[in-house]
Parts: sequence; structure tokens; C-alpha cells
Amino acid sequence: MQKDNESSVQGVLENITFIMNEIRINKIKKLEETKLTPKQEKILEEIEKDMNSCITKLGLILHTKEL
Repeated sequence: MQKDNESSVQGVLENITFIMNEIRINKIKKLEETKLTPKQEKILEEIEKDMNSCITKLGLILHTKEL
């Protein structure tokens, strides 16, 4: 099943979206719990904003029929 999913563009984009969500939800949230400097917090906020934008755009590509 994994190989079939990776052979299509849609499958690859879905996999990328899943990975990006995992990074955003799990890894960035864990990083936010550590003691960051204000500069590091600002950078992390910008990264999360960019990731949210990319995830949204991928979702729009994957679900064009729902628009």
C-alpha cells in the first residue's frame, strides 16, 4: 500500500502534508515548551506560520473538488 501511495503525485502530496502536520503538532509544540529566547520564539512563530501556509496550500491542491 505504501508503494502505491508513493507512486502518485496525490499520494506524495498527502504524505508531505502528514509529515508537515506531525512536525507542526508534535515537534514545534515540544520546542515551544523549552526555554527559548524572545528571538528564538519569534523565529519559531515564523516557521509555524510558514508551515501552516504550506499545509493549507497543499490541502487546496489535494481537495480542489471541494472548492
